[in-house]
Amino acid sequence: MALCYIEIKIDIPFAQNLKDKRSILTSITSRISKKFNVSIAEIDFNDVWKSAKLGMAIISQNGRVFDSMIESIIEYIETTYPEIRVSITHKELL
Repeated sequence: MALCYIEIKIDIPFAQNLKDKRSILTSITSRISKKFNVSIAEIDFNDVWKSAKLGMAIISQNGRVFDSMIESIIEYIETTYPEIRVSITHKELL
């Protein structure tokens, strides 16, 4: 069994208030969780309108799938929400 933990920073430049941010984050986290079967939650920048940090855990029988899965998740976010900027801030394999 292999575990991968990553932190993703998301910039939401069009958010005008926390309600806008929460709406986008709820959509992102539920879609990613369902589509990729990963655990995901907001872990930082809770009171900042235009930024969020998401923590994501991926568990697999084989650690070789992590890189392609992470790339697919990032690509999915960028294509589904083109106005959002995404960057990986931390990645850890256990």
